[in-house]
Amino acid sequence: MFPPNPTDTETPGGYDREVVERVWGLAQVIPGNDPAVWRKDEFGAWIHRHDYRHRHSEFGWEIADYGYRRQLGGLASLRPMQWQNHVDFQVAARNPAVMTADGLRNARQLV
Repeated sequence: MFPPNPTDTETPGGYDREVVERVWGLAQVIPGNDPAVWRKDEFGAWIHRHDYRHRHSEFGWEIADYGYRRQLGGLASLRPMQWQNHVDFQVAARNPAVMTADGLRNARQLV
């Protein structure tokens, strides 16, 4: 099955560009870094704004939807997440490892 064709306001993943921008705004701002370009996800992994839905990038990120687990909806249930953390999130509720920052790189750490 192919993803929907994006319109002017929709990204290839199906979220409106406004939603993607608002979710990006939920990522952690790190002093000394341009917050329009670099942030961290909730596990401390670096994400790059222009690498949204780019799994070939170490800093790629996706939108995780916590709504189905917490019975929430809308923007309140969405979080920006480094793509490998997002895959782990989708696979299991508890994963023994997460991707997090190790200086200026991302590295997998056991939790």
